[in-house]
Amino acid sequence: MTWFSTIPLALACLALLFVPGGLVLLALGIRQARYLALAPSLSVGMVSVAGLLAPRAGMAWSLLPVAVVVAVLCALMIALRFIPALRAGAENTEIGWRQAHRRLAVPLIGFVAGAGLVAYSLKMVFDRPENISQTFDNVFHLNAIQYILDTKNASSLSLSDMTSGGGPAFFYPAAWHDMASLLVQGTGTEIPVVVNVLNICIAAVVWVSGCMFLTRAIAGRRPIVIGAAGLLSAGFGSFPLLLLDFGVLYPNFLSISLIPGVLGAVAIFLGVAKDSDPSRLQRYYLAPAGSLAVALAHPNGVMSLLALSIPVILGAFVLGLLKRGRSPKALAIAAVSVVGLIVGGFLVVYLWQVIRPPLEAITWGPIQSEGQAIGEIVSNSAMLRPPAWTVSILMIAGLAVLIHHRQSLWAVASFAAVGFLFVVVSGVSDLDFRLAVTGVWYNDSYRLAALLPVMAVPLAAIGAGALAEKCASLDFGGHRQELGTNKTVSSYLQPTIIVLVVFGLIGYTQMIPLAASVDSARMSYAEVPDSPLVSSDELAILEKVDALVPEGATIAANPWTGAALAYALADRNTTSKHTLTTYTASEKLINSRLRWAASDPDVCNAVRDLNVGYVLDFGTQGVNGGGAGFPGLEISNPTDGFTLLAQVGDAKLFEVTACR
Repeated sequence: MTWFSTIPLALACLALLFVPGGLVLLALGIRQARYLALAPSLSVGMVSVAGLLAPRAGMAWSLLPVAVVVAVLCALMIALRFIPALRAGAENTEIGWRQAHRRLAVPLIGFVAGAGLVAYSLKMVFDRPENISQTFDNVFHLNAIQYILDTKNASSLSLSDMTSGGGPAFFYPAAWHDMASLLVQGTGTEIPVVVNVLNICIAAVVWVSGCMFLTRAIAGRRPIVIGAAGLLSAGFGSFPLLLLDFGVLYPNFLSISLIPGVLGAVAIFLGVAKDSDPSRLQRYYLAPAGSLAVALAHPNGVMSLLALSIPVILGAFVLGLLKRGRSPKALAIAAVSVVGLIVGGFLVVYLWQVIRPPLEAITWGPIQSEGQAIGEIVSNSAMLRPPAWTVSILMIAGLAVLIHHRQSLWAVASFAAVGFLFVVVSGVSDLDFRLAVTGVWYNDSYRLAALLPVMAVPLAAIGAGALAEKCASLDFGGHRQELGTNKTVSSYLQPTIIVLVVFGLIGYTQMIPLAASVDSARMSYAEVPDSPLVSSDELAILEKVDALVPEGATIAANPWTGAALAYALADRNTTSKHTLTTYTASEKLINSRLRWAASDPDVCNAVRDLNVGYVLDFGTQGVNGGGAGFPGLEISNPTDGFTLLAQVGDAKLFEVTACR
């Protein structure tokens, strides 16, 4: 498959990301183009909610329950708009074409450049549309998509049934898997191709547009700054590349991609965003709905959003006190606000203790000193990525600009907050303190490194905007010199040319550190003879499985060796679907004693119980050094009771004939 042939799939991805949320934005009465950046968060939220509700309504998973949720929500928003109190405060959208053209031209250039650079980088990482990530968690993610398709159930409350061994189900964030399953179901495209194209669309469009929306909330209506945010959002090795390389952490990747746009909505909700005056309905709906989507994408995503939002809340509180004066009414409102702030503080502490993984899953230790962690933040080189000095210089300049002009200081505090979290998780040796502060993120430095660009992008964009505006002789305060009708054509073009040159230089200098991150991530998707999850020989066997194994049969498979991916890649059931599976008694017997089935009646009972007719033997060398503990699936040829159907290198597919 070529990348060109995936264009229809990419259009379907974009439609799924933007159409449901876009319809709700229209129902809310929103007509400003910049709010399209919030459409993906609304879409993801509605898809995930539809996944939760469909089983309770007796509906099989498809686009139908999503359409029902969208229709109901749109009808509700339209009805609420008839309430006068909720319509108050709507923005005036009456602007002329020339004015709109000037406002949109530079941001559009920045968006196209940033999205194009991200898409190209990921295309280089994935190499081919059908390549898969050769990492530990990908066994679960690919198989989870197939499991949703098979069970026709996309609920986050039941996805864990795939690996629970018949035990009680638990919540697992299925939003990313829900989106992917709808695309597989709707287009008939293979799972690996859908995964790669969906991730490109999320990174190139959702992340980039969200960064631009957040930058607008911080800097106001400054086209150069907003356009710079689009370009700069592609210049970080720590996101979006990092979580598509390490892990892979697809749900976390989706959650962080949504955070910039939703954080901008939080700023609007709290009244601290620059140049934004939506109606009450729009203001009080967008942030909660977006936050729900971030939570459903991944719970630690909403905790990341909360950590970034605490300075916004405090900033709104301080501004509210300063604006209200000292009248009795103002003092009463201030007292209520203080009480609310205290209650909110206790709630945050409670959530910090509750919304976190089990203690046994928090195993990551510090990786460097506090000073090294600070150095990585300043140089934008977290997790040993090459320093991005141009971005860092612009970021520091942006910090200086906001502090000097005392504008949007909440953005400075939010940057400091995420920087503090990264220093703690990667550099603090006090284990109890690390657990208390960053246990929410598994004490995993990678997850918090990926969060750093959320605030670094708008700060660097403000620095870039200041540079471009100075070069183009623009007043820094955002009041552009008006060009009268008596000006020559060159006087119109000169500022634009200078801005484009500055953007071009920024983009060029980003390519060098970004190239190293691309090369690192590309190794995780390479299909070679010694690939850590599925080697080229093993993949060749998996490509034969659907022709050699009948539908309805079950294949005994060691998930650590990648054999369990026969479920996602060949659509054949497997005894294991993830490395971290809880096994039933029959499955344990298969894993430990299948190769002695010809002489052990108990094994044949387990074979019949699970309908096991085939076994994939990919050896014992597995991803992350695992793979041992499955001696029953190590079949030599010949072995009584087994018939070799296919072999490529050391990878083998056997039919189980011992229990007929």
